[in-house]
Amino acid sequence: MLAPVRPGDADVIPAARAAVAPRKAGAGTLGALAGRATHGLAIATAAATFLLILIGGLVHGTGSSLACPDWPTCYGTLMPKMEGGVLVEHSHRLAAGSVMILTLVLLVAMYTSREAAHRRLRPLAALAMGLVVVQALLGGITVLLRLPTPVSTMHTGVSLLFFMTVFYLALRTRVAKGEMVRPGALPQSAVWLALVSVVAIYFQMVLGGLVRHSGAALACTDVPLCRGAIWPDAHPTVLIHVLHRLNALLVAGLVIASSVVTLRASRARPGLRALALAAPVLVLAQIGLGVASVLSFLDLVTVESHLAVATALLATQLGVVLAGRPLDAATLPPLRLRSLFHFVVDLVQLTKPRITGLVVATFAGGVWLAPGSLPRWRLVMTLIGTALVVSASNTINMFLERDQDRLMERTRARPLPEGRLSPEAALAFGTALVCAALPLLFLAGNALTGILAGVAFASYVAVYTPMKQHSAAALFVGAVPGAMPPLMGWTAATGRLDAPGLVLFAILFFWQIPHFLAIAIFRSDDYARAGFRVLPLATSARATRLYILGFSLALVAATVLLRPLQVAGGHYLIVATALGGVFIGWGLAGFRRAAAQGWARSLFFFSIVYLTLLFVALIVDRTLA
Repeated sequence: MLAPVRPGDADVIPAARAAVAPRKAGAGTLGALAGRATHGLAIATAAATFLLILIGGLVHGTGSSLACPDWPTCYGTLMPKMEGGVLVEHSHRLAAGSVMILTLVLLVAMYTSREAAHRRLRPLAALAMGLVVVQALLGGITVLLRLPTPVSTMHTGVSLLFFMTVFYLALRTRVAKGEMVRPGALPQSAVWLALVSVVAIYFQMVLGGLVRHSGAALACTDVPLCRGAIWPDAHPTVLIHVLHRLNALLVAGLVIASSVVTLRASRARPGLRALALAAPVLVLAQIGLGVASVLSFLDLVTVESHLAVATALLATQLGVVLAGRPLDAATLPPLRLRSLFHFVVDLVQLTKPRITGLVVATFAGGVWLAPGSLPRWRLVMTLIGTALVVSASNTINMFLERDQDRLMERTRARPLPEGRLSPEAALAFGTALVCAALPLLFLAGNALTGILAGVAFASYVAVYTPMKQHSAAALFVGAVPGAMPPLMGWTAATGRLDAPGLVLFAILFFWQIPHFLAIAIFRSDDYARAGFRVLPLATSARATRLYILGFSLALVAATVLLRPLQVAGGHYLIVATALGGVFIGWGLAGFRRAAAQGWARSLFFFSIVYLTLLFVALIVDRTLA
C-alpha cells in the first residue's frame, strides 16, 4: 500500500526532487566525460600501434632484429646503451611495452565504463589484450630462435590483427548521449565489398611479411616481369615475391571497385566519401612504392613508406566498413566464452566438413595415382590448401544462399538462416579461407594447380551459385568445380594436364549428374519452395531419367579408360565393370512406372557406395601392383 500524504509533504517532495536532479545531471556529465576519455584512449592506442608497426619495419630494414640477442632483456639489462642497432631494436621493445600498457589501461577503462556500448565491447578489449601479449611472446621467440621465417611472419600477422582490433575499438567507442553515433548506413553491397577488400589487404600484408622475412624482397630485380617471366620456373623464394606482386594487382582491383561503389552510395556522407577517395590513391601509391623498393634495392625510406601506406590503406577500408554499418548499444549482442565457442562451431558448419573431407580425399587420390611423388611438406601444404579452398567455396555459397536456405527443410537449421551468425562474419570467414588457400596451392603445388583451384572457386561461387535460381543447366556448371580436386591432385604431382588426370576429372564430373538428380527428385518440393531451377522441376520425369541413364553410361566408360591408360590394372577393371553394371541397372530401374521418390533415394545412397568402392578398388589394385 502507498503511505498517506501528510500535510506539508507537498512542500517537501518538490524540494527533494530538486536536490536529486543536480546529482543525476552531475553523474550524467561525469559518465559522458568518462566515455569520451575511453574513446580518446582507444584512439591513442590505435595511433601508438600504427607507430609500433612502423618501428618494427625499421628494425628489419636496418638489420637490427638481433641487435639485442637475448629477451626480454637486452645484454642482460632493461636499459642498455642506446646506440646503433641496439637503439633501434630496444626502442621497438620499449614502444611495444608502452602499447601493452595503453591496452591494459583501455581494458580497465572499458570494464569500469558505465556506457552500454562500452560494456558490449569489453570482450573485444580483452581480445586486444590477449593479442598484444601473444605479439610480445612471438617477438621474444623470434629473437631466441634467431628469426625463423614462420614465426616472424606470424608476428606480422598478429600485429595487424591487433591493430585492426584497437582501430575497431577506437571507432566503436565513440558515444553520444549514451549511444553509439548512428549516421546513415551504406547499402549492404558496398559494405560487403569493402569487407572483402579489408580481408584481402590483410593477407596481402601478411604475404608481404613473408617476402620480407624469407629474404625474397630482392628475389626479382626486374619490373614488371620476374626474371623475364610472369611466373618463372624458380625456387619457392622467388615465387613468393612473384605472388606478392600478382596479389597486389588483385587487391588494387578490389579496392578501386569498393571505392566506386562507396562513392555512389555516400553522397550525403562527406567523411565516408573522403575515405573512398583516399583508398585508390593509397593503393596506387602502395604499388608504386613497392616497385620503387625493388628498383632502389630496398632504400630504407621507401620501404618504410611502403609499410606505412599499406597500414593506412588497411585502416581506411576498415573505416569504410565500420562507418557503413553504424551500430548502437542495443544491436550489439553480449559476447561470452560460451557464445564464442558456439561462434567457432557455427563457422566450422559453414565449411560443410563432411563434403570437404570427401573432396580432400579425392584430391589425395589424384596425387597418389599420379606418377612420381610429392615431398611430404608439399603434400601436407597442398592438402591443407585444398581443404581451405573447398571450405571457402562452401562458406561463400551459404552466404549467398542464406535466404533460400531459410525456405528449405533440410537447410533451415544452418547458422545463417537461424541468425546464429551474421552475413558479414560468414563473408569475412570465407574470404579469409580463400585468401589463405590459393597462395598455399600456388607455392606448395604449382601455378597450374593454383589456377585450377581459382577457377573451381570462381565458377562455384560466381557462376553456379547464382545460376541455380535461373537455369537448370547450373547442374552441369556446378559439376566442373566438383570434379576439379582429383585433377588438381594429379597436376600437383606432375605439373601438367594429361589424359589420366582428365579421365579422373571426367569420372567425378559424370558421377555428380545422376547423384544430384537423384537428390533433386526426392527433394523437389524443397527446391521448389526455395526457387531453385532443377531438372526435375524444369523438364519431364522421363527426360530426367534419361539424363541419369546417359551420364551413368558415360561414367562407366570413363572408369574403364583408366586401364588402357595404365593408371589401374586388371583387378580394378573387373570391379569397375561390375559396379558400373549395377549403376546402369539402377538407372534403368527408374523407368518402371512404380519408380518414384523411393527409387531416387536408393539411387542417391548407392551412388555414394559406388564411388567409395571404386576408389577402394583403385587403392587395392595399385597396392597389389
